[in-house]
Amino acid sequence: MGDASLSLREAAGEAASFEAASPAAEAVSALLEVLPRLKRLMSAQLGHGLLSPQQLHLLLAVCDLSERHGDGAQPGELSRRCWLSSPAVTAAVDDLVEQGLAARAHGEKDRRKVFVRLTPAGKLALRETRGAATATLAGLLQGWEEQRVRELAAMLRDLDRAVEDRLSTTRE
Repeated sequence: MGDASLSLREAAGEAASFEAASPAAEAVSALLEVLPRLKRLMSAQLGHGLLSPQQLHLLLAVCDLSERHGDGAQPGELSRRCWLSSPAVTAAVDDLVEQGLAARAHGEKDRRKVFVRLTPAGKLALRETRGAATATLAGLLQGWEEQRVRELAAMLRDLDRAVEDRLSTTRE
């Protein structure tokens, strides 16, 4: 798996291309300030629940891939989706299986394929944790004008696509 991080030289070059007072520099500065705090908030809110933020991310991926394919999520897909190495996915899935939140099953057509599926307990934990995460994030947006929330959602989708594009080029 390729390294998604920029070298220091690349990062310095990209940083130098922004003018200090440009809108892009202002956005980058705001992101660099808010992302660690948002991560800390989410970890604190979810830390008291059934799932860690990492487990939530993995179970969301299992759920999404299972809905797309029906059979479940293959570990390689989880590795690509969650940007984890194969051994890290194996260890994380082992933990989820041990906790009764996920199960492994072999493919019906091809017994060599392994699929990860949510158990009923995993579905419940995902629903509860996702609800808590949604409530936390929605609380941050209370009082915002509807148009600003829509614009934020659109910008976040655009940013997500840009991140995915960058990551996919480093993956190759």
